[in-house]
Amino acid sequence: MKERNIVPINKAGYLLTIAGYLLLPCLYGGWFLASWFPYHLAGKQFLAWYIVHMAIGHLLLYLAGRYSSAKVDKLSFVFLWITVLISLSRMCKGLYHHKPILYLCLLTALNVLLLLLWNRKN
Repeated sequence: MKERNIVPINKAGYLLTIAGYLLLPCLYGGWFLASWFPYHLAGKQFLAWYIVHMAIGHLLLYLAGRYSSAKVDKLSFVFLWITVLISLSRMCKGLYHHKPILYLCLLTALNVLLLLLWNRKN
């Protein structure tokens, strides 16, 4: 069996991972969509941003679990709360402006389910 290189991680490593979870999708939004800040995006653009947000989060969880000594269950719990806060605030904005929010509700439920599975798996 091939030996894996495990990098020890401290509190700064957790903060960098969380910062990457928040900032990498915003960089995607700035480069490929209309705005760096996701709340200024229109519906379809926000959904594209949100899918990138989900993919980056799960990629970071995979990399942290595979190549570091980070506790993935703690990271996925933090990611879960950040995701729920982002989604709820955007849902409230959509309801206030009388816009459909079903896609965001379904994506949020899917992301929460996947993040909870990260907790169970580890």
